[in-house]
Amino acid sequence: MTKRFDNAALVLGAAPGRAAALCRFVGHPDAADSLATLEVVQAVLDFAEQLPDVDDVGEFMGLWYLAHSWGHPVTDVPGLRIELPEVSLANTAVAGHLQGLLENLAPEQLRELGIALSISQDMVALVLELMETTESPREFKVTSMHQMHVETALNDDRIGDHVDALLLDAPGEWPAPQRAALVLALVWDVADLVAQIAQLSVLKSLPTPLLWQHLGADHACTSTRVPDTDLLAWARIEPEEVEGRPLWSQARQPERFHWSVGWTDSEGQRLWFKGGRTGSLAAARWNAERVAQALLANRHRVTSPQNGDPLIVPA
Repeated sequence: MTKRFDNAALVLGAAPGRAAALCRFVGHPDAADSLATLEVVQAVLDFAEQLPDVDDVGEFMGLWYLAHSWGHPVTDVPGLRIELPEVSLANTAVAGHLQGLLENLAPEQLRELGIALSISQDMVALVLELMETTESPREFKVTSMHQMHVETALNDDRIGDHVDALLLDAPGEWPAPQRAALVLALVWDVADLVAQIAQLSVLKSLPTPLLWQHLGADHACTSTRVPDTDLLAWARIEPEEVEGRPLWSQARQPERFHWSVGWTDSEGQRLWFKGGRTGSLAAARWNAERVAQALLANRHRVTSPQNGDPLIVPA
């Protein structure tokens, strides 16, 4: 029986090792060796794959935006109306199932996931502050920008001290707010994995490979001729410095790669078309080749967001 994530096998390989391959593809190679992490990832993938009434696997790509809504306050903060993105029923079900899985893990397993997924200190601090805002919105009573900066710095230090409990206390002794913050941060991260496999599953074939130069060096680049023109389409991958650091020192420092695709016009100007960021070179290459293929296939309609110029000027 065909399953909705079957097409991901083109990139990730056979289903039995799919969770580990997915973790490596998105840039979490250590997660592929973490039994607790793989069990959670596989369980939520199985749940999403078997969830009824989902006609388009691409719907799960909406989980990329879960961090903008899941766990955020549902009521208005006094004096400030917060518009939260809508989460579909299917994605709500996946997020709820995932949170239940994580809440039932032993503290030591949560720590293992946090290390395997290189959960960041800044992310957990953000969640802790979000949880505080949900319970009781903060009020700044300041009369100058200097006081505002002082108040903000004091609050950051206070949140930082709370986050340190996850480092200094044994997992079984974590305070409830810190454990809840770690769970929510992990919900966001693991939901991203489901969104990624959904994106891989949308395509029925691999994108046409490009002949890359310097792949694996400080950057990779390639170009190919636009059919029926003298124009060149180009793609580039560059490593980016990651801001922040993992919460636990045992975690791997994450990598980031920026990929971009565009074309060179008749005057030699390089125009940008589309780009993004990934956690692995393999994912950056796949995305660049996917977008380059779509650009060439739709060459009579595409325009550059840089200046609105079309790739092929209508006659």
